[in-house]
Amino acid sequence: MEKISRRAVLAGAATATIALALPVSTARAKPAREKEKSLAATTDCGELGSMQACATARQVQDVSGIRYEITNSGSEPASYSVWYVDVNGGPESGRRTISVDAGETAVGYFYGDLGHCFTLHVCSAAEGEEDQCLILGPVCAEYPSEW
Repeated sequence: MEKISRRAVLAGAATATIALALPVSTARAKPAREKEKSLAATTDCGELGSMQACATARQVQDVSGIRYEITNSGSEPASYSVWYVDVNGGPESGRRTISVDAGETAVGYFYGDLGHCFTLHVCSAAEGEEDQCLILGPVCAEYPSEW
């Protein structure tokens, strides 16, 4: 009869213990390819007159990063007031005034609570047009990423 080493017995026992300890749901895990599709960042875009804007949220270390792009496709420079509202009850950001030259795009960032969702508000800052606003979202951070 062949003698089995102590190391082989311990390795077999460890393997059996791990296999028995795995939850049943692990056996039904989705393939990595499907998981990658669900990791896409949440983005929302819209238009208001000659202004196009997009908001994207991603997890950045221990916060949610809200990236916005504002494009002025008009023939004159324009200014916009931009801020976010935390739809999970967190604080509203401060308002920023962004100036965008004709035909140009401005990019900026806000940072909010991790795991929260946000609406981005982009309003015309021109006198008499403050009530013209575009509300994007909610956008939610879904995974860690770099921009």
